[in-house]
Amino acid sequence: MKPIVLSLLVVFAIAFFLRNVFGFLKIMFSAKRPSFRADRILDRVKGLIVYVFGQKRILKNYTWAGIEHFMLFWGFMIITIGSLELVVLGFVPGFEAFGFLGGDAQDMFLLTLDVVQSLVIVALIMGVLNRTVIPSGKRREVNSIDAVVILGMIFGLMVTDFGFRASKIALGTEPSSWLPVSSMWASFFLSNVNVATAAFSTEFFYWIHVCLLFAFLNYLPYSKHSHVLTVIPNVFFQNLEPRGKMSKIDFEDVPDDIEHFGTGKFEDFSWKDVLDAYTCTECGRCTDNCPAWGTEKPLSPRDIVIKLRHFVTENSGKEEMNTEYLPSEGWVTDEELYACTTCSACVEVCPLFIDQMGKIVEMRRFLTMEGKMTGTAVRTLQKLGSHGNPWGFEPGDRAPWTKEEEVPVLGNGGGNTAEDYEVVFWTGCFGAFDPRGQEVAATISRILKEAGVKFAVMGPEETCTGDPARRLGEEALFQELAMTNIETMNRFSVKKIIANCPHCFNSIKNEYPDFGSDVEVLSHTEFLASLVKEGKLNPKKSIDEEITYHDPCYLGRHNRVFDEPREILASIPGLEVKELERSRETSFCCGAGGGKIWMEEEAPRVNWNRFEEIEESGVETVAAACPFCNVMFEDAAKYVGNDKIKIKLINLISKSSGHSGIAGGQYSDLSFERKKIPLKKIVEMQIKKTCLLYTSPSPRDGLLSRMPSSA
Repeated sequence: MKPIVLSLLVVFAIAFFLRNVFGFLKIMFSAKRPSFRADRILDRVKGLIVYVFGQKRILKNYTWAGIEHFMLFWGFMIITIGSLELVVLGFVPGFEAFGFLGGDAQDMFLLTLDVVQSLVIVALIMGVLNRTVIPSGKRREVNSIDAVVILGMIFGLMVTDFGFRASKIALGTEPSSWLPVSSMWASFFLSNVNVATAAFSTEFFYWIHVCLLFAFLNYLPYSKHSHVLTVIPNVFFQNLEPRGKMSKIDFEDVPDDIEHFGTGKFEDFSWKDVLDAYTCTECGRCTDNCPAWGTEKPLSPRDIVIKLRHFVTENSGKEEMNTEYLPSEGWVTDEELYACTTCSACVEVCPLFIDQMGKIVEMRRFLTMEGKMTGTAVRTLQKLGSHGNPWGFEPGDRAPWTKEEEVPVLGNGGGNTAEDYEVVFWTGCFGAFDPRGQEVAATISRILKEAGVKFAVMGPEETCTGDPARRLGEEALFQELAMTNIETMNRFSVKKIIANCPHCFNSIKNEYPDFGSDVEVLSHTEFLASLVKEGKLNPKKSIDEEITYHDPCYLGRHNRVFDEPREILASIPGLEVKELERSRETSFCCGAGGGKIWMEEEAPRVNWNRFEEIEESGVETVAAACPFCNVMFEDAAKYVGNDKIKIKLINLISKSSGHSGIAGGQYSDLSFERKKIPLKKIVEMQIKKTCLLYTSPSPRDGLLSRMPSSA
């Protein structure tokens, strides 16, 4: 009779489970945006070993929760074997999972199982404390009935297994010496029972355990703990592209029936986005580290992912699944999406490799290309389209310092081919027009000359890489600027570039190859560090300062350039480098990325938060290898009235190498007659809506006070 009842239970449980799984797969693959994730198999397998079985990210920076989860994970790996053994025992009495190995193998397994189940109960207690007593950061843990049910089921599985083993010890059919914890249970609760009672107890705990096991299996797909089922595929299919690379919209192959670009409806997401949503444990690490959330903005990366899952749960099988928009007041608001600085802190800390930022920028694309962006960023996009720079300066006046510094300009006295030079120095818009950026770019050119590097710049032939446009969501404008630059680089036969700005560096290195570019790209910190190593650049003059280095998001997290800037600082005699609490992978954003430097920001601002940390460190100088960061820190310093902390990097190595540097503002006398040029129509297509709606004036007038110059 027992095998028959058990067979019915197994068949029903597995059938119901498979029904849920196939239902989920149907929903997952109804998301239509392509996402190829079958490359670099060895790297993906390595990721499973390190991050799933090794729990590397789980343990990092969150020690208490990490240890708790480590014990739960490995406990379940071992307990699953024990539970399967119990199921088979219902069909094959006396079955032993490791009996085929002979010797003490089965007894060793029983000992391991006994100890591990005890550790799982300890982990459950830690989990309760983590959610009730121990502070875990702002809105880290989500306490819900779901969590109580799951923790209760896990506890029940442990107790019933202990009860089953203890009952068998009382019957004399299990080796008590190999089951120390179960033996204690037997001595406490079953020491004076007769055989019949012990046999009943064995069957009672057996059936409760098996029923709980199958109930747990079938509850998981409906729970936030569905990650138990999805974590392995989610980590295996993680995004292995450079963190700073956004996906390309192919405007040359647009379906006739397309309604919009970007991610608006559910079908616009990818299958991996849906898998992400069902893998999220709601742990809140992403939100914990989000600079927008940390400065009281409405954006919570965790909520973005959870809302996608809730959208599916609420609308699955309904017409709204295909017609309702995710970016809307009812689901994800404009304010949430435009608050993102694209710093990638959320992606960096997620232990399950969920891409929160990718979903945000794709929905932001939808909003922007539907003409829903307002404010000063709209005018920035207009000026990028009409003048090739975010301020609207005339292209012919790009990088005026090159004449005085006698820097060769390709196409303008410096020849018509980059083959005559070792590298091309990409100055970027800040190095071309912003007074502080010009100072840094000109100083870099002096350092390159001193090191004997033969280089040139593109001057007026260079235009904005399009980073602000793409991050703000205007993909068509980005592609126009990118293709313009690629055509120019091809015309000059450019093979190698050093980029002064991390945002330019990221775009040319990671995103331009999608449009045919094969140029080698280095950041200026990488190139200068190599000159130091080769002995071509020798900082000799001692600089007795205590300094800290701020890792720019687009240089550090996005492109993993952490060591080279520090190597430059370490090469300068007398310089004492002090790390900030949030540094390297956990560096806190300056607030400028994602086009935010061109947008209004409500107080408190992200840069104030970061500058407060710099102040508290007690250093004299902060080194920043990004013009965006420089501007943001100068703005924060002015806000708090701190004129003591110096903000620089290139100036230090220049000073130590014996260069006088350039006085601030030497090249800042720029006055231009503004021309009102409409944004070019980039892509002609038959769609229901016009995507580029940047012709109406902004409802807000003044440019941000933190901008380096007015436009």
